[in-house]
Amino acid sequence: MYWSTEQLAGSIPTVILTEREHELGELETRAAKARTGHGGAVLVCGESGSGKTSFVETFIERSLDGERVLWGAADPLSTPRPLGPLHDLADNFSGSTQALLRNGDQPFEIFAAVFDELRTEPTLLVLDDLHWADQGTIDLFRFLLRRAPQTHLLMIGIARDDEVGVTHPLRGLLGDVARSSHAQSLAVPPLSLDAVTSMVGNRAVDPAWLHRVTGGNAFFVCEMLDHRTSDLPTTVRDAILARTAGLDGRAWDLLNLLTCAPGSIADHLLTDLGVSLPALRALDDAKLIKRDARGVAFRHDLCRLAVTSVIPPGAEPALHRRFIDAHHAASHPDPAIITHHALGAGDRRLITTAAAAAGRAATRSGAHTQAAEFFRIALAQGGLPATTEAELLELLAAEYYLTDRLDDAIDACRRAKLLREAMSADVALSADYHALAVYEWYNANRALADDLVTAAISVLDHRSESAEPPTLTQLGHAFAFQAFLAVQSTQLDTARQLLLRAREIGRKANDPMLLVRVDLIEGFCDVLAGRQIARADLLEILSAGPRHIDEIYSSGYTNLSYFDVEQRRLGLATELLDFCIPLMVEHDLPVCHVVQLGSRSRLKMLTGDWEGALADSDSVLGKPSAPLARTWPLLIRAVVSLRRNGDDLGALDEAWRLANRFGEPVRTLPVASAIVEKSWLTGVPDDRLERCRSLLREAPIVGLEWARGELAMWLHRLGGAVDTESLAAPYRLLVDGHHMAAAQAFDELSTPYDAALAMVDSGDSTQTRRALDILDRLGADAVAAKVRYDLRSQGTRVVPAPRRATTLANPAGLTTRQIEVLRLLEDGLTNAELAERLYLSVKTVDHHVSAILTKLQVTGRRDAVRRAREAGILS
Repeated sequence: MYWSTEQLAGSIPTVILTEREHELGELETRAAKARTGHGGAVLVCGESGSGKTSFVETFIERSLDGERVLWGAADPLSTPRPLGPLHDLADNFSGSTQALLRNGDQPFEIFAAVFDELRTEPTLLVLDDLHWADQGTIDLFRFLLRRAPQTHLLMIGIARDDEVGVTHPLRGLLGDVARSSHAQSLAVPPLSLDAVTSMVGNRAVDPAWLHRVTGGNAFFVCEMLDHRTSDLPTTVRDAILARTAGLDGRAWDLLNLLTCAPGSIADHLLTDLGVSLPALRALDDAKLIKRDARGVAFRHDLCRLAVTSVIPPGAEPALHRRFIDAHHAASHPDPAIITHHALGAGDRRLITTAAAAAGRAATRSGAHTQAAEFFRIALAQGGLPATTEAELLELLAAEYYLTDRLDDAIDACRRAKLLREAMSADVALSADYHALAVYEWYNANRALADDLVTAAISVLDHRSESAEPPTLTQLGHAFAFQAFLAVQSTQLDTARQLLLRAREIGRKANDPMLLVRVDLIEGFCDVLAGRQIARADLLEILSAGPRHIDEIYSSGYTNLSYFDVEQRRLGLATELLDFCIPLMVEHDLPVCHVVQLGSRSRLKMLTGDWEGALADSDSVLGKPSAPLARTWPLLIRAVVSLRRNGDDLGALDEAWRLANRFGEPVRTLPVASAIVEKSWLTGVPDDRLERCRSLLREAPIVGLEWARGELAMWLHRLGGAVDTESLAAPYRLLVDGHHMAAAQAFDELSTPYDAALAMVDSGDSTQTRRALDILDRLGADAVAAKVRYDLRSQGTRVVPAPRRATTLANPAGLTTRQIEVLRLLEDGLTNAELAERLYLSVKTVDHHVSAILTKLQVTGRRDAVRRAREAGILS
């Protein structure tokens, strides 16, 4: 064990290993699976000094059997180096992959190339210090995790999980690992009192005191043990600095350089930095440095902190300048590292140029959070030419938008717009108006978005006859976005007129991407208008898109999935969202990702998976996200709480305010339906009911058949007369009094709540009992209580009591093993995969699946999962 054998004597390594045999066994099990072609990942977590890295090194020494080992690490930079660990490993990759790492502008292409490199032979990939990693590195790990199960690849990530906040990029990876059956987290535990006692041995140290003051931290314990004085140091800092006694000036110069280095000092820099062999030897003998694949580094980050605390005042700028000179003497200096040293040296001109280059590199690698930070650093230096400042502000605004920092995006883009106005740069000014329109729409400022896109058009429209292609292209995109906003308002005729103009401009400019955008928006119009083949046409356009999905294509997936749920193509919506949500993660498009999560939360609520709906809603609402993405999660949180407890906890008012900021019927009508439902459930009139009736009367007919139908259904239940013209079929049947036909139609759509209330509306006692059973299984306790109260008020003698929890948990009579199989069916596993997971024969699994289908009275696995969710067997 590298770390133990260097600093502990006798039996101490054995003590530590004995305490961590279980964790080593877990790693060895994962490695054994990877050897059979079932790769996966392990996150090794623990506090600084817990011995995570040494633990993994011990595993490699003890357990690997010829696998290739690739070890990369993130650096402790204030702004992480984009894909830093990958660049460390680049020499192990082919020339084409190295070129992509240097110059690639699409994260997906880089990730795919790296995956192809890793799966060529059994490989252990270790990514150390992930708590310092950029978003792109985290996304790479997530990308590989989804593909590793069919390879011989084992990934190990090492991170200080105690330093990972709620908004840290690593949070998403921790969630992926928790949900994956091919990955796990391993916590490296602190040393026990028994272990510390064994390590102390005959020393004049109280083991209980040492264990208490170190918290069992292995590094702290070892540092304390290295001191032989009667007065043990009270801080680890003193323990480390005691090792510097007797070092000469050259050794201290290297220590000072290391404090300024982002991680290791690469070998090719040592000579230009003036590092001598005696200095290296002296620090190695003092156990202050180590040699790794990346160069020379402090043996532990705590060594860095201790030495940094005594560095001479004012020494840092000169040290950083030496690094800058050494990097420029070498080939291909990394702009992120140059930015780090330029900041340390206080070189404002170099900070600007290096940070701007680093921001563009981060954008290409998909590290949008880091890109925004680099652009911010470049701008902060001031004194920039107006053109450069405007360009950096526009780049910064785009990164802020992609990372859900809409207010910051709007502020940056407004500043750029003022500069473009002063320069009379019409094309760039139109692009800024257009970008602001997009940002403001996502930010729920629909009226302002309309004004801004109109301005984007007016700046250029007078030049359209004689304009050059760049001008025409920008004008065409502005018309296309204006058409898109018309679609969101369900003003389909207006949208089509605008699209004619955009298409004409696209052909004149010969711009294929503009024409794709026009085709997609026209497809949305056709889908809303009920054109049967329109959906297939849209999917054909999307499937023909580039491997690196950009915002145009991601918007296509986002809107099609939204309209699928809106128009109750729920099976198709499930398939599409299962495909496109991971796609958004892979291509680092978080704005589209959270909107799609909102659509999936609505889908789950409609199909009776209320817990799943709340989980998706909480995922969106639990972090800063675009108001556009929050519309459905807010409403779902309100409606589920209302149906369960009779109280929406104020979320309905918030959803109503947000929907009205958009002013789009596709968003206001569903909230209006919930307001009416609340009045029906609670019996309390709402001042907004008349406004809800007006919405139904005024909303466009074509494209809103389902939203209008839902609102008409709830107003009908309150006793008001409603027009059934152009309502979706199930709602029209219900309002016209054909309750059981409506219930059957809702059941065929897999919307159990609507089906249950249609049965209640029928007034038939048998159907009402059946409806109560469904409501109980859904957990709609407040609604079921109202139905029972109404039955008693109507003189019904026998009112079914609520089902007992044990009955609800297993209403179909499934065995415990069958429920276990059913849960795995929900994950989409084949019978062979089920057999492997449960340690059963495939034949036995076949019998279990057959029994499940029989007991649930369905013919397919997907239907079994759906029926189980409706019945409350699966959450």
